[in-house]
Amino acid sequence: MSSAFWLLLYLAPLLGLTAALFAWFGWHWRGSDLLKRIHELEAEDGKERESREKAEHERDSLKSELQAAIDAARRHEDDAAKARESLQALESENNRLLRDLDLLRAERDQNTAALQTARAELEQLRAAPKIVAAHETPAVAPPPDAEKPKRKRTATAKAPKSAPANTTLGEKISAFEARLAEHQSAVAALTQEDEDWRRRVGKLEGKTPADPAALALARRSLADSEKRLQNATNEIGRLQSQILVLHRAEEKAAAIAGIADDDLTRIKGIKKIINEQLHAHGIRTWRQIAEWDAEELRVFSEMLAFKNRASREKWQEQARVLHEAAHGPLT
Repeated sequence: MSSAFWLLLYLAPLLGLTAALFAWFGWHWRGSDLLKRIHELEAEDGKERESREKAEHERDSLKSELQAAIDAARRHEDDAAKARESLQALESENNRLLRDLDLLRAERDQNTAALQTARAELEQLRAAPKIVAAHETPAVAPPPDAEKPKRKRTATAKAPKSAPANTTLGEKISAFEARLAEHQSAVAALTQEDEDWRRRVGKLEGKTPADPAALALARRSLADSEKRLQNATNEIGRLQSQILVLHRAEEKAAAIAGIADDDLTRIKGIKKIINEQLHAHGIRTWRQIAEWDAEELRVFSEMLAFKNRASREKWQEQARVLHEAAHGPLT
């Protein structure tokens, strides 16, 4: 038994070494399998990572394409909205132009009517001397059977000569009053037109987006309307002054109806035509010319078209001298 014990004791290190060797070889073999498995897993993980990156890349590409499509759709929507706004603006501009065209046509018709009225008044004024002559001829022409006492009858008929002149003067005043009424109506229409253009300019100035072309056209139309309104207003003032002066002349002519006419041609600058025009407006004596005030001088200068000739040639001073020499001092 002791020999067996010693044999086992002797063989124990060999058995331990052998077990260790087998353990080492088993561990090495198992470790190589684990490494191989690890490499395989790492390879699979790499492939999965690549697949995931590729998927993410494709997802990003799809996202970019989707965003681009959305942006394109939005741009198309914006373009469509702008096109609709442009269409609405064009329709508004077209409607405005049609309204402006209607206003221009109405203005043209109004100007045509005013032109026709002015032509009629011009024809009436041209025919006025003929009317005066027709009224004056019976007063100075003798009947056929009174050839010899012609000079005497002319002298006696000289005093009532103012009656036809007064009648003609009254007709002139009526014509001026009719013209004044027409101009007042025109001023009312022009005032309304001016207010309409002012409202349109204010509306265009506050419009968003701005319309420079329409605003410039409206401002030009407003300026033209203001100019025509100012001219019409000035014409009304001129007509009112003329009517006032003619009423004064009519009153003075009625006051001196029984006084003989003075020879107005003795005043330097007054010839036959101007003398007839003065008589047609009730001016028959030197005293009337001498007593003209500044407004009467201006109005008669305008109506009888001798401008500043009366002032330049001092008609009033000449008339005063002639009157005082023939009739005594002015009172």
